[in-house]
Amino acid sequence: MSAKERLDKYLDIELPADRLLFHVSMTLSVCACSVMVLLTLLIRMDIYVPAMLFVGVLLTVTAVYAERKTDKISRISAAYLLLMFFILLPVMSDYVPYAIYDFPIYFLVGIVYIAFLLKKRWAVIFIVVSSVIDLSCMYHMILKISDPALLQEVNAQYGIMLFCRIVVALFIMGTICGVLTSYRSRILRREIKKSIDMGRQAEQLSYAKNMFLVNVSHEIRTPLNAIMGVSELLMDQDIDDRVKNSAFHMANASRALLSITNELMAFSKLDDSEPVIKNQPYSIGDICNDLINVISVRFADYKAELITDIAPDIPERLLGDAALVRQIMLSVLSGIVKSLRTGEVYFKIWREKDNDQDFLRLCVEVRAEGNFQYSYREALYQRDDDAEDNGDDSDVSEPMPCRLVRLMGGEIHMEEEGAQRRYYFNIRQGYEGGRALVEEEIPGHPRVLFYENTDIQGNVFSKTLQDMNVDFFQALDSDVFIRECTDESYTHVVISAERYDEMNGKLSELLSPQSLILIGSGFMTYDDVLIKTTLARPVNCLNLYALLTGKRNSTVRYIGYKGEFICPDAHIMVVDDNIINLEVAVSLLSRYQAKVSVASSGKECLKMLQKEPVDFILLDYMMPEMDGIDTLRNIRALGNPKLEKVPVAALTANAVSGAREMFLEAGFNEYISKPIEREQFEKVLQSCLPKDKIIYTAKKEEEAGHST
Repeated sequence: MSAKERLDKYLDIELPADRLLFHVSMTLSVCACSVMVLLTLLIRMDIYVPAMLFVGVLLTVTAVYAERKTDKISRISAAYLLLMFFILLPVMSDYVPYAIYDFPIYFLVGIVYIAFLLKKRWAVIFIVVSSVIDLSCMYHMILKISDPALLQEVNAQYGIMLFCRIVVALFIMGTICGVLTSYRSRILRREIKKSIDMGRQAEQLSYAKNMFLVNVSHEIRTPLNAIMGVSELLMDQDIDDRVKNSAFHMANASRALLSITNELMAFSKLDDSEPVIKNQPYSIGDICNDLINVISVRFADYKAELITDIAPDIPERLLGDAALVRQIMLSVLSGIVKSLRTGEVYFKIWREKDNDQDFLRLCVEVRAEGNFQYSYREALYQRDDDAEDNGDDSDVSEPMPCRLVRLMGGEIHMEEEGAQRRYYFNIRQGYEGGRALVEEEIPGHPRVLFYENTDIQGNVFSKTLQDMNVDFFQALDSDVFIRECTDESYTHVVISAERYDEMNGKLSELLSPQSLILIGSGFMTYDDVLIKTTLARPVNCLNLYALLTGKRNSTVRYIGYKGEFICPDAHIMVVDDNIINLEVAVSLLSRYQAKVSVASSGKECLKMLQKEPVDFILLDYMMPEMDGIDTLRNIRALGNPKLEKVPVAALTANAVSGAREMFLEAGFNEYISKPIEREQFEKVLQSCLPKDKIIYTAKKEEEAGHST
C-alpha cells in the first residue's frame, strides 16, 4: 500500500467523527512541528526551539501509536493536550522568552485543538486552565523581554527572522483552523445525510410495523371470531352438558387470547416520539368495561382477586384521547398483574373538580397487597446500560405512562413499600353534558337481596349499591337468605356461586324456575333451572347497572337470551370471504328473525345488490380482489338512490389504534371488530336498521314504559 493510500485510509471521511478529527489533528501536528523544526534549523535559531518542536513531533507520533492500540480516544486526546499545551508550551516560554511575538498564536492553536478533540464539559475545563497558564507565561515572557540588554541582543541576533516566525505561525494557525473546520463541516454533512436516510428508513419501518400489526390483528381475530361465535351459539343450545362445558372452556380460552391481542394492538400507535393528544368524545364506561374484561382474564391465572370501585357520577361521555386514556390504565394494571403472585388489587376510578368548569380531573388509583415478584416502579424507570455516564439524568428515559399523564395535564405517583403498593394518577379531561354512568334514579326502583361468599365481596357489593342509591338487603348467613328469598318485594335475588352450590337443594323447594341471579368468577353459563342470569366478578356500578336495567353487558349473561328486539321485515346482507364467519353472522342475526343474504366477495355483493334491495350491509374489509373500502365505493357508484344511503358497517379484524376513524372517514356508517361481541353487534343493528322495522320485545317495551 502506497503512502497516499495509507493517508487516505487514515483520513477516511466515513470514520467515526471523534476518530476522524483525532486523525486530522495528529496529521496537522506532525506536519506543522516538522516544518517548524526545519525552519528553525535553517535560520540557526536557539537550539532549544527545534529541540522542543522535535519533542512535539515525538508526542504526536506516540499519541497516534496509542490510538492504534486502544479505542480510548478521549483519554489519549486529553493526555496529548495536557503534555503539549500545559507542559511543553510553558517550558518553551521560559527558555525562549523572545517567542512572545508568536506565543499568542500557538495559544489560540491550543484552544482550537481543545475545542475539536474534547467533549463539551471537559473542553470548557481545559480552555479555562489553558488560558490561566498561557496568560501567566505571557506575563512572565513580557517581564523577561523587558530587559533592555536582552531586547537589544534579540533584535541584533534575529531581527527580521522574528517577523518571519510570526508570518509562519499565522500561516500554520490558519491552515489548522481551515482544515479542521473543513473536516467538521464534511462530518456534519455526512451526519445530516445519514439522519435523512435513517428518517426515511424509520418511516418505512413504521409503515412495515403498522402493516404487520394489521395483518396480525386480522389473522388472529378472524379465526377467533369463528371460535367465539360458535362457542357462544353452542352454550345457548339445548345440548349435552359435557358439550356445553367444553364450549364454555373454549370460549374462555378464546377470550384470554383476545385480551392478549387487544393489549398488543393498544401499543400499535405508541413510540418514542411525542404523541399527539386528540380531543374527541368517548365513553369512559366502554373503556372501563374493556379494561376489566382484559385484566380479569389475566387474574384467572393467579391466586389474586380484583376489586373495582367506579364512581357512578362520572359523566358517561368525556372529551379526550380514548386510546391513550385506555393505554395509561392498561399499562398500570398490566404491570401490577405481571408482578403480583398472590394477593388483592383494588382498582378505583372517580372524578374531581378542575379550576375550569368545562373540565374535570379523572382520577385513578390502583392499590395492591400481596406477594410481588419485582418492583413495577423499577421496571418502568430503567437506565440505558449502553449510554455513557455524563453526570446528569438525561439518560433516564421517562416511561410512557408518565409521559402520557404529563401531556394530559395530570400527575402520577408511585409508592412501593414491602407487600403494599399504591399507584395514583389523574388527567384533565373535558366532558359533555348529559347523563352519568349511572342514573340517579334507576327505572323500576329495584330492590336487591344478595348473599355473597366473603366479607370483602359483600362489602364491595353493598358499597356499590349504596353509591347507586339502590335499596338492598344483605344476607349474612344461609338461614337469613332462605327466609328472605321468598319475599316477592325483591326485584333481584343475587347469590354467589359458592353459596348456591351449598344450598341449591333447599332453594329448589322454595323458588320457581329462573328466580336467581348467580354471581361468580370466570363462568359464562349455568345449567340449573333456578338461574335466570349470571353476573361475572368483579362487581362494579357498570355491570350492576346493566343487571338492574336489563341491558346487555359483557359480564351479564341472560340464560336463553334472545335479544331486546326482532326485525322480521329487515333485509340484511353479510359479505365475508370466510365461510365460518358467514355462518356465525347468520346465526347471530337469526336471533332477531331478520332476512339474511350472504356474499363471499365484493363482486358477488355488487351483483346481488342490483337484483334485491337491502336495509343494512355488514361488509368485511380484508377480502381478495376487492377489499371492503373498494366494495363500498362501488356500491355507492351503482347509481341506485337507495344504495347511496343504505347503512354499511365495516366488519373487520383490523383493530389497531385508529382503525375505527379510518373506516368512518372511508364512508362506513359503523364499525364492528372481530370477534363479534353480541352487545356491540346489537347496538349497531339498533342504530342502523330503519326504526319502522324494529319490533321491541315485551320486556323492552315494559322498560320503555317505566322510563316514561
